[in-house]
Amino acid sequence: MDKKFLEFWGTFLLNAAKGQEQLEDMTQWFREGFKGVEQQMSLFRKCYGLDREPESSPNYMEMWSKAASDFQNSYKELLGIMGSVPKEEYLTLAEKYEALKEKLASQDETIRHLKMKGTAGDIDQGAVVKGFEALMKNQADQFQKVMKSFGQLYKEPQKKKNTKK
Repeated sequence: MDKKFLEFWGTFLLNAAKGQEQLEDMTQWFREGFKGVEQQMSLFRKCYGLDREPESSPNYMEMWSKAASDFQNSYKELLGIMGSVPKEEYLTLAEKYEALKEKLASQDETIRHLKMKGTAGDIDQGAVVKGFEALMKNQADQFQKVMKSFGQLYKEPQKKKNTKK
């Protein structure tokens, strides 16, 4: 994990322990992003070496972008270590899950209609069985893809952790 990221959070958490007001500032900082909390911004600039470069410098914006990117990557890594996932990733998986649930419900409805037609004698029983087997195989394949996605989600933080050692 990024040494500067750990230094930032270590110092920040020590300062937060000194008073409830700083803890409230941290909550405000998370809600508003980097806006409005000058003490935390000053700490961020110091930890990432941005305080050594004038803001008017041509390199400053590049340094700022790199520091912000490093900070975000380390934050995601920290979430992974704690067993959490970023909200965006969770919402993406939740959307996929809901879409698959709807598709499954639609397929179940199709099966129900096919069974009703099959009992009425309109469809050959062999065709219904073959269709049902194909549908079950399709659903099993989709389930495997979802499980693989979940597996990759939890393997990625481990890969990042192992490659940085």
